[in-house]
Amino acid sequence: MKAYSFHQISSILGARAPMLMLDVAELSNEGDCAVGRKAVSIAEGVFQGHFPGQPILPGVLQLTAMSQLARLLFKCSLPGIGGTDIVLCAVKRLKFRKPVLPGMIMEVEAKIQERKASGEAEFLVSCTTEQGVASTGVIQLARINSADFEHPRTASNRPASPFAEELAKGEATDAIGLMKLLPHRPPFLLLDKAIGIGNPESKKIFGYKNLSCCDMMMAGTGNGIYPSPLMLESAAQLGCAHILSQPGNAGKLGIFLCIDEAHFYQHARVGDQLVIVGSCDVGGRAGTASGELWVDDRKIGDCSMKFILVDSLKQ
Repeated sequence: MKAYSFHQISSILGARAPMLMLDVAELSNEGDCAVGRKAVSIAEGVFQGHFPGQPILPGVLQLTAMSQLARLLFKCSLPGIGGTDIVLCAVKRLKFRKPVLPGMIMEVEAKIQERKASGEAEFLVSCTTEQGVASTGVIQLARINSADFEHPRTASNRPASPFAEELAKGEATDAIGLMKLLPHRPPFLLLDKAIGIGNPESKKIFGYKNLSCCDMMMAGTGNGIYPSPLMLESAAQLGCAHILSQPGNAGKLGIFLCIDEAHFYQHARVGDQLVIVGSCDVGGRAGTASGELWVDDRKIGDCSMKFILVDSLKQ
């Protein structure tokens, strides 16, 4: 096994705190599996917003740890891939089984399940704490040209959103209104406003996330690209805000059960406005949500997930 410190991991992946989710890692000599370790501390800024009074490591940051370990394994087992980068392009059957709390040690595992001629690879991934298995699933990584990160879009070359007319007609809920519905707070409130939530008749709901270089979560990416797992969190928060606005649900928590499937086709980056076009269906305490992820006139991803409403994490 070859060991990597967090300095080495940061250098290879280009990730920094607060988005670097691995403290140390080891890769097998065969290059087919890896293990990592994350010491979860209440000192981490994310717990200021997820959740005040009930700190829990967000499920999407478990996904971030797993994808970072898989990326490290992919990059270090494929010499001579200069000029390319490795990105998360799909998530399948990712189940969240137990919460990860401050004070726990999170062990992360990634194992290559399939390499594809197209340059993609599929990994079995998991996170485990002293309380047992926290999450398991399958992720897919792809090789892309690093130059794809270097094309900023200005106001003069941005096409109009295909949802402009629908958005203009809808009643907006701003960040203050969202905080009345959601327990999330900055830096992990990942919506700036929403349209259509609170109306049980809404067939579509819309969420906005403006990607600012001053955003604490963006500061840890190293390349100005909004991490794919955080796009899923933005979509989940939109769905939860809509459900928590319904009668009888005020004050509850919406907890991830699983990400059934997610695909990422392009990037969102600093200066973009991410638009989530979603829908939700709830029966009792459990629900499903699906969403499309857009920047300008481009669909850059889609997802489907399940969640459950609880009064507290002790349920």
